[in-house]
Amino acid sequence: MSKLSSSSISSSSTANVLCQCGVVVEMKTSWTQSNSRRRFLCCKTSKARGGCGYFRWYDDEMSAQDRRVIWGLLKRVNTYELERNRSRKYG
Repeated sequence: MSKLSSSSISSSSTANVLCQCGVVVEMKTSWTQSNSRRRFLCCKTSKARGGCGYFRWYDDEMSAQDRRVIWGLLKRVNTYELERNRSRKYG
C-alpha cells in the first residue's frame, strides 16, 4: 500500500512516497491538452514490465483558461520547431 497521505506532498517529501511495488515514486509532468503542466506521481516501472500502475495527481487541476493558454503556446512552439526543421532540411 502507498505511504501517500490525502494531504499535499511537498517536493522534498516525495522521496518518502512508495508505490505498491515498494519503490520510491517518480514525479512527471503531463503535457496532454486536458492536463497541461499538471504534475503527477507514478510507479517508475511501467505496467508492461510488471509495475503496479500507481498514479496520483501531485497538484491541483488548472482552470480552463490556464489550460487553453498553455495548450495554445505548446502548439505554437511545436509549429515553430516543425518549420525550423523543414527550413534546415531544405535550406
